[in-house]
Amino acid sequence: MEQKAEQQSDSLVDVLLKATQKELGQAKEQYNFPVPGQGARADVLFNSVGVFTSKGIEDTTVQDLLDAARISRRTFYKYFKNKVDVLECIYQMAAELLVVRFKAMRREARTMSEFIVQCVELYFDYHTHLGPLVRMMTEEARRAGSPLAAHRETLLAHIVELLDEKYFEMEGAHLDPKVFYSLIWMMESASMNLLAHLPCDETVVGQYKAVMCAISARVVLTNAAQWESLPEMPLQN
Repeated sequence: MEQKAEQQSDSLVDVLLKATQKELGQAKEQYNFPVPGQGARADVLFNSVGVFTSKGIEDTTVQDLLDAARISRRTFYKYFKNKVDVLECIYQMAAELLVVRFKAMRREARTMSEFIVQCVELYFDYHTHLGPLVRMMTEEARRAGSPLAAHRETLLAHIVELLDEKYFEMEGAHLDPKVFYSLIWMMESASMNLLAHLPCDETVVGQYKAVMCAISARVVLTNAAQWESLPEMPLQN
């Protein structure tokens, strides 16, 4: 169990910190993004990942987090109010860097359909790489009254804003935001269904990505000349 928790923590570090040096630099500057070994707060955040993943939110105690980070209770409460506060910070870290990645793709994408396909692929890669952690945090964030709920709403709003900006850049018009929200809700639900069976099979992940890319690209297509460049709608095997 300890080895599995350590592997999960390494996975988070890999996904969050090794995306690209440029994006990490932006994240550090904009969000004061922590890195392991940077101090007690960062050590708690990164060492808590494996604890939450292996024990779940309910069964995790503050003492578990103290033991994992090897710090005193006094030091812990200098930075965090409770264990949920730690989970909030982890969720914010993941959400903020995801937005940084989307922003980089928005600048580079040549068409709206290309941008949205890239977003879908990254979204599913992000979720499947972090596996149980994302499932746990997303379930908590979707729960009414959860401290993570507001952070989820902020994340969704940021993604919708980026999609809207790219659409306006390409088409000179604004779609009803509910169009983009619906796409995100659909991706979120598909991801949760995928993460219900862990570990994720790469073939199944590819199938989910193919379906969501094909649907999402067609929703935002306005130029019939681009139809041939869209991802094919997968057929039943």
